[in-house]
Amino acid sequence: MNHIEYIEHESFNLTDNAELKNFFLCKIRERLNPPSLKEVRLMGMDYDFKKDEFFMAYYIGADWIDVEKQKAVVVLPKIKSVDFQTMLMKCFTCDKASENLNQVFFIRMEDKPIEMDSSSFQIEPLLIVYFINLVNRIVRKGLKSGYIIREERLNGKIKGKVMMSQYVKHGFALGMKEMVDCRYHEYNIDCVENRIIKSALLYCQQMIHRTQKGLGQHLAQLQNMYNSAMSAFEKVTAFVSLQELQHIHLNSLFKEYREAIPLAKMIIKKRGCCVEYEKNGTKYKFPPFIIDMPVLFERYVYALLDEAYGKYILYQIGTRADRPDFLKPDEHLIIDAKYITGWKDNINTDNVRQLSGYARSIGIRHRLHISDENAVCPCMIIYPDVNGITSFSPVSAMNSNNNIHPIDGYIKFFKVGVSLPVVHSD
Repeated sequence: MNHIEYIEHESFNLTDNAELKNFFLCKIRERLNPPSLKEVRLMGMDYDFKKDEFFMAYYIGADWIDVEKQKAVVVLPKIKSVDFQTMLMKCFTCDKASENLNQVFFIRMEDKPIEMDSSSFQIEPLLIVYFINLVNRIVRKGLKSGYIIREERLNGKIKGKVMMSQYVKHGFALGMKEMVDCRYHEYNIDCVENRIIKSALLYCQQMIHRTQKGLGQHLAQLQNMYNSAMSAFEKVTAFVSLQELQHIHLNSLFKEYREAIPLAKMIIKKRGCCVEYEKNGTKYKFPPFIIDMPVLFERYVYALLDEAYGKYILYQIGTRADRPDFLKPDEHLIIDAKYITGWKDNINTDNVRQLSGYARSIGIRHRLHISDENAVCPCMIIYPDVNGITSFSPVSAMNSNNNIHPIDGYIKFFKVGVSLPVVHSD
């Protein structure tokens, strides 16, 4: 049985558990500053020496602290019962919101699974949704083609290279000299990359059937996505050898393939089972995984804004130093999504200063078509709120139907609460 620490998504105190505290501190010192979700360890846990508190980096999921000692940590969402799967499905309604989802979550299929309560997370549906969406992005751009080796017995003609041993054996020995065994290269979509993806898709169908309950209201949507993907791979062979899996080289020009192939290989190697189920049905064994909730919230908000305003919303436009989440040039508006529940009752002055800095950026004001340097640029903070709006008014982001609230003490500064989907207990 694993020793698991279940942690709410905020600071937690271990002053009464010196042994566990020292253990965590030792592991934190070993960890390097991670450049990406793939390298995140200990769920982004860090330590505030002044407050004598451990705190998380707004990641949720499960990770090993020490595999040998069977110590793991599970971090639950700060917003209890938040339905991150529905948030992800909403992202798929907007192409840009669903790009580079490896920035939103990552699953370490190669690591030893972690046993936890089945009620904590449902990861398998998330994996299916992510992979099938990637494949559909490939389909929309068009399947890549490649050279494949064909071996064929041709009647009265030669193509490519003659396989002399087979020709002698089959042609001369059987008295059919006109039949020539040839090996040649053919350029089509039945290349190894597409065969790997199709093999994984077939396993995904098993996973969809097995996790119907976990998919809930999204089952029909996902099945349509799956059918669309499979129809494009109709002329692709479903066979792939172990050698091809191990030695495939991905072309840097095919961005979606670089994301989809590693995931497809994981699904094939696990034969469609990324989660192990105990017989009593109360325990699951998940591979370590990480979900970056602020980034997921940002993408979710983008999908809502795109639904209401489409091309009038610009996403992450600016320099590395000055890059707000969203710009709405027709209203000269700067918008930032903040995964901070406290915004409902309090003012986060750091967030205000950040957006105020954006509002003074010459480059950003140029993108907002503001020519008057004395004009005050309106700013908006969007934050999660259980009583917030579920969609934006198509009339205007500043429309009163969006339940906007001016922030006291600041000129043209507003906040809007967005309600997040939640998982309802049966």
